[in-house]
Amino acid sequence: MVTKIVWRDAQGKRLVSRTGERPSDQPEHKLNHLGKHRMAFAAFPGVGNVGKLLTDGLVDGLDSTLVAELFHPEMPPQAKMTGGLLTPPHLTMHSISLGEENILVISGEAQPISPCGQFEMAEMILTTVAELGCEYMIVLAGLSSEPTCEEVYAICADDNIKALFADGGGEIAVDRPSGGVIGLAGLLASLGPVNAISSGCVVAATIGSSADIHAAERLRLALQKWLGLALPIPIATTEAIADRIESLIDKYPDAEMPSEFLEEDPSSLYA
Repeated sequence: MVTKIVWRDAQGKRLVSRTGERPSDQPEHKLNHLGKHRMAFAAFPGVGNVGKLLTDGLVDGLDSTLVAELFHPEMPPQAKMTGGLLTPPHLTMHSISLGEENILVISGEAQPISPCGQFEMAEMILTTVAELGCEYMIVLAGLSSEPTCEEVYAICADDNIKALFADGGGEIAVDRPSGGVIGLAGLLASLGPVNAISSGCVVAATIGSSADIHAAERLRLALQKWLGLALPIPIATTEAIADRIESLIDKYPDAEMPSEFLEEDPSSLYA
C-alpha cells in the first residue's frame, strides 16, 4: 500500500531514518509506552463537522498523545502552516487516556480525494489499529436533518459491535441512512469485519452548519452512555474548536468535503 505511517516515540520524536531503514515499521515501536487500546474513534470533515468536533475535543481537552501521522499521495496537495511550520497533508492518530481505559483517535483536516485512495487509507488504518489490539472501530459523523431532529443512532457492520451498542442501550438503525455512508468514513465503518476488527458508525442529526456543537454534544453524551466511557470535554473547548474549524474552512477550502459528494443524495452520509 502507498499509505505511509510515521510513528512517534515516548518523547514525541518522529521515528524516521535517513539511511533507508524504516524504524517506524518495527512492532516494538508501536505504542508500547501507552498501554492497551480497546477502541478506536475516527472522524473527518463532513456535514456539521459533528464527529470532528468531538474527536478534536477529545484530543484538545483530555490527556492525549500524538502517536502517528498517516500520509497518502492522494490527500489534497495543500500544505498548511501549523504552529509556525509548513505541514504536509496528513491524518493523525492520538492515544487518549480516560483513566482506566485508553482509546485511539484518528482524524484530520481532509481525506484522500479518490475512491482508491480512500480504500487504501481505510485498509491501512483498520489493519494497524487491529494489530495494536483494538476490538472496535467507531466512526463519528453527522447527517443533515430537520432542525427539530435530535436523533443519535448507531450503524453496525457486524454482530459484535451491534451487541456492544445494544448492551449500553443504544439505538441501532437497520435502514438508515437510506443512501448509505460515503467516503473514508463509510469504508472504515464497513470494512472492519474483513480486517479482524468490529466496526460501525454513530450518527447525530445536524442542521448542517459548518460546526454544529449541539449535535457534537448529543453525540458525546450518547457515546458516554452506550459505551460506558467518561468523555468530560468542557463545552468551551468544543466552542473554541468550532471557531477554529470555521476559520480553516474559510482559509483552506480543500479541507471541506469534495464537491462531487455534495447534495446528490441528501439521504447519504459523507464524513
